[in-house]
Amino acid sequence: MISTSDFTKGMILNIEDQPWVIVDFQFVSPGKGSAFFRTKLKNMKTEKVVERTFKSGEKFEESELTYKKASYLYSDRQNSVFLIKNDNQRVSLPIDSVKDKVIYLRQNSDIDLLYVDDELLSLNIPKKVSLKITEAAPAIKGNTSGGAFKTVKLETGLEVNVPIFIKEGEVIRINTESGEYVERANE
Repeated sequence: MISTSDFTKGMILNIEDQPWVIVDFQFVSPGKGSAFFRTKLKNMKTEKVVERTFKSGEKFEESELTYKKASYLYSDRQNSVFLIKNDNQRVSLPIDSVKDKVIYLRQNSDIDLLYVDDELLSLNIPKKVSLKITEAAPAIKGNTSGGAFKTVKLETGLEVNVPIFIKEGEVIRINTESGEYVERANE
């Protein structure tokens, strides 16, 4: 059992027989009355986001998580397809539920499939990925008034802002949580 004092972002709880991930939480101690936790929860099956409050000390069941190593194969209009490494089994997830993560993946990228109570619900991708720039406008000398950034297109179709000295064909690292440029990759 998990208490409200054990809450962390990303923790998956079983509430009313549904898996909910904690997106955000805040401890509130009002002047009068008892302390409570204000949370933002996302249902892992329906993708619905709700805000709920819980009394301090309330207890919950933690959902049983299982991770399986896999490779990203491809996405079509409806699904993203992955290959589980141990048994060469193909599985798919609806593109709507994973499109914010798949945009960072090249073909054959290593990921972890997340199973909650033996049901495939999501995937975990690395915190940083290296991607090649396919389209970039050339840097114009003296063009530093706007913070010295330009927008480039990466091999997956993702567009990010990078410093103006970055050129087409270079490989850069992207933070997958924020979607921002981190650094040049030494590849």
